[in-house]
Amino acid sequence: MSLAAAASIGSAQAACTSSVANGVTRVVCSGATTDHYWAPENTIAAVQVQAGTVMNLSEAAIRVRAGSTVTVESGATITVTGGNADQAYNAIYAEGDGSTITNNGSVSTTQNSVDGLEVTGSRNTLVNTGRVSTQGVSSEAIIARGNNNILRNSGTLETSGSSARGMIAEGHNNSFVNSGTIRTTGAGGEGIRADGGGTANPADNVTISNSGAISTSGYTADGIRLIGNGSTITNEGTITASGLEGRGIKVEGNGNRVENRGTVQGSGDDGEGLYIISNAGQTNTVINRDGGAIESRDEVAVRGRHGSEAVENFGTIRTQAAQGMAIDLAGGNDSLLIGASSRIEGHVRAGSGTDTFRLGGRTDAAFDMREIGANAKYRDFERFEKVDTSTWTTRNDNNSAMPWAVREGTLLVTGSMGGSDMTVHGGATLGGTGTVGSIDALQGSILSPGVDGATSRAGVGDIRTLNVRGDVTIAAGTTYRVDLNNGFQSDRIVADGRATIRGGTVEVHAERATYSPGRWTILTARQGVTGQFAGVDDLIFFQPILTKDANNVYLELLPNVFDPAPPENPRDPQDPDRPNRPRPVPPLQPETTPPVTILHHENLFRAAILCRLRCSSSDAMGAVPSFVAIDSVPVQYTADLPGRNAPVAEAPAARGTGWGMWGKVLGSYGRTDATPTSAAMERSTGGIVVGVDGGLGTPYRLGIAAGYLATSFDIDAAAASGEVDSFHIGAYGSAAFGDWSLRGGVAYAHHEIALARGTVNGRFRGGETDTSADSVQVFGEVGYTFRLSDRVTLEPFVGLAHVHVSSHDVVENASPFQATGEVAAFDTTYSTLGARLVATMPTSAGALTFKGMLGWRHAFGDVAPEARFTVEGFPTPFLVVGAPIDRDSLVVEAGLNWQVSEKVTVGLMYDGAIGERDQEHTLRGSLSVRF
Repeated sequence: MSLAAAASIGSAQAACTSSVANGVTRVVCSGATTDHYWAPENTIAAVQVQAGTVMNLSEAAIRVRAGSTVTVESGATITVTGGNADQAYNAIYAEGDGSTITNNGSVSTTQNSVDGLEVTGSRNTLVNTGRVSTQGVSSEAIIARGNNNILRNSGTLETSGSSARGMIAEGHNNSFVNSGTIRTTGAGGEGIRADGGGTANPADNVTISNSGAISTSGYTADGIRLIGNGSTITNEGTITASGLEGRGIKVEGNGNRVENRGTVQGSGDDGEGLYIISNAGQTNTVINRDGGAIESRDEVAVRGRHGSEAVENFGTIRTQAAQGMAIDLAGGNDSLLIGASSRIEGHVRAGSGTDTFRLGGRTDAAFDMREIGANAKYRDFERFEKVDTSTWTTRNDNNSAMPWAVREGTLLVTGSMGGSDMTVHGGATLGGTGTVGSIDALQGSILSPGVDGATSRAGVGDIRTLNVRGDVTIAAGTTYRVDLNNGFQSDRIVADGRATIRGGTVEVHAERATYSPGRWTILTARQGVTGQFAGVDDLIFFQPILTKDANNVYLELLPNVFDPAPPENPRDPQDPDRPNRPRPVPPLQPETTPPVTILHHENLFRAAILCRLRCSSSDAMGAVPSFVAIDSVPVQYTADLPGRNAPVAEAPAARGTGWGMWGKVLGSYGRTDATPTSAAMERSTGGIVVGVDGGLGTPYRLGIAAGYLATSFDIDAAAASGEVDSFHIGAYGSAAFGDWSLRGGVAYAHHEIALARGTVNGRFRGGETDTSADSVQVFGEVGYTFRLSDRVTLEPFVGLAHVHVSSHDVVENASPFQATGEVAAFDTTYSTLGARLVATMPTSAGALTFKGMLGWRHAFGDVAPEARFTVEGFPTPFLVVGAPIDRDSLVVEAGLNWQVSEKVTVGLMYDGAIGERDQEHTLRGSLSVRF
């Protein structure tokens, strides 16, 4: 029957009924019937074959047009017993684009070239969760002809004719997903076949994913066959081809990728697990993951052809044939990468071309060099590489000519590889205790003679030598890493040829022990050394210096004594013509930094309180108050009112009777320059100080204040940073005796400290350390006010403040030296001598007050924080001196108040403290409200 016959629903006893709603023909089939549904042209249909339905036909049961849906419910059965290659006889067929066919029941056909589920067009979806079976030549269980189609099976697909397939799609961008069972039993049958057209299209982008079970048993029958380019096969299930010359997976084309985590078997006579058919210039990639297995019974498990195949093995590749080949890559420039979990049973033949053998992966492993050679396990390879992040250690001897490129990770040579010329690329490491042919270390590479020190930066292993039969070339920008002990022994390279050193840095790892100054030989070249390393990283206890003679490079260690006043131009005692290196910054300096930061916090909190007291003193003074701080609350007189020009008369002394609340928001930036004992430090601070006070009807004022200040600091030279969070509480007061003013207070603060350290010179490491500290301060100042005019005052003053900081101990848990520190208590007394100038100006918007201050501050007592660290293996505690504060500093202030109303004042003020090495710049904004 042709499609022109339109829809046939059967006789009056028909089991299929239809209705039309919203332009869609809805068809429901139930019961036992020989009816079929063929949609007329331009019809969108939704066909439902209900559970219990039995459709037994000699022609197609259901045919629909583009955009339609067909659903066969679980428990429904469709059987097609007749027909031929005409699509009219496929069990379920969709013509056009965008249709979906879902089988949850049972669909079967029993004639040649009659398929189960079929679509012709693009963007269609075929889904089977039930059972689809076909019997006959070229009868497919599921087939799609077109592009961008999706084929999914989580049920069972069975075919029993020759050249029949479980799932097949012809076109580009088609997708296969199998999580069920696919079985084919005919010759030339295939479980899944994707035909993208081969070389006709540069990228077919087909994806095949199997997590179920695929089995084929016919002659030349393949589990999965891919014909196309730029496509992907992923297997996590089981694929078995048991027929003669059957392949588990067969790939034809270019740029395809096969990734296996399951099992792929060619278990028949002359069958392969994986067969790649490619031409010269084509490349396909095979990755056998850990846990994956690719196997053959009596043939090659993985076979290539003429292309450049790239095989990576982390699982098992085996052949059961005696003395058989597990992998045959044939012609082309092929490559084989093995990981730590790689297991290959049988030998590997790279074949003709320029072929590369790689050690890779992310897991460390060892490799027996005897497995490379003409009659060994890995044959016919011309190039050798170490790639990926892992560390591979070579064992035993193989002195054949093998050029190695260490591109990534670490290669450690422990046997003799005298014919291997080593090229070490940037970021990669070459080390070991064996012998190599030559070394060419490129910029950014690492040479690390020895073993343990190369793989563990926190520990040091046995002192060993890496031997070189030829020359050694070390480029600028390389790192030469050596371990040393207190017996004046060190790791080193010993070359029979010449050593050409064009720069680079020597990185020293010292064994934990008690050391004395001395000299260590770190490189020897019997035919001479040309050039020198650019530098050597600093050690925490010693100052290292590099020297050399005609055939050796030496490392000399001098005591690392930190002299607070070193000579201006020290000389290297081993080379008087070369200036000595600058004295290194002790890496433990950040642990001594918090006390200095705490002093700045105390100063900011103290300045906020004193500023408030100077402002509020207007409540206890005469006509011209001491407008010193930014939150002044002045007493107004009739002469200050807008539009009045009468002179200001001195008013009688006022009594401070009101209560006031005030707050200051502040931010500051500070820097401490480097000294001979410490590195430069930058810091930034933000916080708030609030308080409440009252005059109590007297010329006195009392109040309480609280504040939170947070500082973050950075010490670039020590790759360190930190944060200090301070919580302050204090009491304060003031008194006025005519033109004399007395102000003062006491405060306590708790400080939470977090320190973090990176890596110093690529070697000294730290981590995150949390500690805390407490501080107490007592402060006061006295000033005398001179009235220069009705609106201008000058107040000379003198102030004293004492600060005590008590720090808790610090444990550098992440340090390789396990340093434990005791930070000394810190006691500093400040004296300040200066004068303040204040001027007021009434405006129609409220009174404005301008102020300025200039003074000299001197520090008595402790100015440089100190800590003593006990380090495992070092005989005496190690003194670390942190960044100091200046003894003498210039202090300045400049500010502006605006009296918004009689009870509200806002202001902005800048404070600065500038010393020889230390400076702090602060900006404060304030709000004061009087009741």
